[in-house]
Amino acid sequence: MNRSTMAGLVTGLIAMAAIGAVARPALAIETIDCDKDRRLAERTICSSQRLQILDAVVVQAYADVMLDAVVSDRIKNRVKWSQRAFLRDRDRCGDDRRCLEASMQDQLERLRRSVY
Repeated sequence: MNRSTMAGLVTGLIAMAAIGAVARPALAIETIDCDKDRRLAERTICSSQRLQILDAVVVQAYADVMLDAVVSDRIKNRVKWSQRAFLRDRDRCGDDRRCLEASMQDQLERLRRSVY
């Protein structure tokens, strides 16, 4: 999926969320708790509905890979380390919204490529 398609997906998710059409995921996922005092990058994500939705999409994609019985343990381990590296890199974006969005879109693409 290219960056343009991903941007369209995120825009669509934002529009759906605005009208209440986004269904709850089948798996309870842990996204950023915006009520807690967090790092600058997380506070920036919490200040943007678009970034919050993108964060939830990344977290759900990660959970989908980790819970997929067909995905090998070797791939799951690689994905786990990739997610940890992504979080460190994402946090380096600080309050740069473009950097945060690009970082999350890149990780989403990596998660999708890891399985397909």
